[in-house]
Amino acid sequence: MRSHVLSVLLLCVAAVPSFAFTPITPTATSHANANIVLRAISADGENDEDEWTNLTEDGAVKIRTVSPTPDADAPSPTSGEQVSVDYVGTVAPRAWSAQDVVDAWLSEQQGLDALAPKLFIEFGIDGDKLVDDTFFTEQFVTTALAVDNKIKCKKLCMAARNIKKGTYDVGLEFDSSKKLGKPFTFPLGKGKAIKAFELAIPTMRVGDTAQIVARCDYAYGKEGLRRTTGEVVVPPYATLCFDVTLLDEN
Repeated sequence: MRSHVLSVLLLCVAAVPSFAFTPITPTATSHANANIVLRAISADGENDEDEWTNLTEDGAVKIRTVSPTPDADAPSPTSGEQVSVDYVGTVAPRAWSAQDVVDAWLSEQQGLDALAPKLFIEFGIDGDKLVDDTFFTEQFVTTALAVDNKIKCKKLCMAARNIKKGTYDVGLEFDSSKKLGKPFTFPLGKGKAIKAFELAIPTMRVGDTAQIVARCDYAYGKEGLRRTTGEVVVPPYATLCFDVTLLDEN
């Protein structure tokens, strides 16, 4: 059996804790309206939305082939196989639709009424409105979202404001196999890589180079990723872009 080498943005440095590879279970969704700003990621700056393939119903994970393998018979890896990748990981725009907010952020908040997701959609509370403290106020949360408990209201507003804290540098390279000094190797389908990799790698063939865009709940979630020193590697709730080449050791 061939051993496939996948070079991917994996944060498998000694200084990074092993939880970096723990998959995060995404919230189920019935909508397909994710609105990731892919033009900002495109090398030529053109609107190339048609080149992307959704790997989830809501567009939370997308992939596009940048350079296909010249080998028409090149295999795709299957669950249980050891795969290796070369990769570069960068921070991508966090362009949340209202449904993204519900799936990636609201699902992490506790003690809310079951109607909360529906109300977020009805009021069109997308990523911009969520972090706008002139819109997403305690009064709005109380009156429009029917959160009458003052403590819950304050916590919800604080959680929204916390999204803006810290640095969110779109385009910042946070990891690569070059920095790691070797390809990232892991058993496919065994929960040893982020959810986006588990979905994307089986769609590739050995020799393909592709871009993968992953919403935070398919990457490093609400906590992001920090080194043991406390240094932020991936910001909380970060959408990420990976340039990945699937390798064949043989």
